[in-house]
Amino acid sequence: MGEIKEFKNKTALVTGGNSGIGAAIAKAFGKNGANVIIHYLEKKDVFYPESSVAEAVINEKKGALEIKSEIEKLGGKAEIISANLAGLENIEGFYDKAVTIYGKIDFLVNNAAHCELPDTIEKTSLGSVTRHFEVNTFAPVLLIKHFVKHLTKEPGTKGSIVNISTDAAQKFANQISYGASKAALEAYTRSIAMEIGKYNITVNTIAPGPIQTGVYPKDLVKQVSPDIPMLRFGTPEEIGSVALFLCSEAASYLTGQVIKVSGGHAL
Repeated sequence: MGEIKEFKNKTALVTGGNSGIGAAIAKAFGKNGANVIIHYLEKKDVFYPESSVAEAVINEKKGALEIKSEIEKLGGKAEIISANLAGLENIEGFYDKAVTIYGKIDFLVNNAAHCELPDTIEKTSLGSVTRHFEVNTFAPVLLIKHFVKHLTKEPGTKGSIVNISTDAAQKFANQISYGASKAALEAYTRSIAMEIGKYNITVNTIAPGPIQTGVYPKDLVKQVSPDIPMLRFGTPEEIGSVALFLCSEAASYLTGQVIKVSGGHAL
């Protein structure tokens, strides 16, 4: 995708923007002239007494600084900001601080996610269910609330929200709370779209299929690929380009949608 000049002087906040899909989305915005705020999680804030983290490596500040540097090399502007999105009482303060960096946020990408194992009905716990929903559902909804509140203070409101789900959200055996929390986010997407369309703000969800972020071993990729109609894993950049599209003028009349970017997986 060539440079989209409409993003110049606009600002994107990408949660979990320091690695994997989030990093690719952050770089897509930066490459196209947007100011990028890269959110990351400090490893010291991670403590799961009942389970192990199944998500990609938490690259914390180091990863955020690397993505910031890459964006600057592409000619863009970027800053980093940390927050534990499970600390829901801190959401408003986090968003207010993010807004002050460039003065305004035009695009909100809710990419940060919590995923842990075991996540089955026999092994689940109140703590596990709570952590999944706090980060994957409650935090994005509250961030959207503050995004709308700030953006509608000025006349000529215009903005876009992109949530990141998973193509298996509707039935995710062995990752039941992860899948359910993402399915809830998809439901919020549709309802919120109906409420905020009058403000000229769009909200859509991308539901990625298997994406090779560097954490999947070759044996697993070989095993799963035949189940994907396109016979391969996707790349983070393929998600990044769709996120960029959803925030562009080309998608100005597209809202309330859940778009599977999965190579045909889990249709």
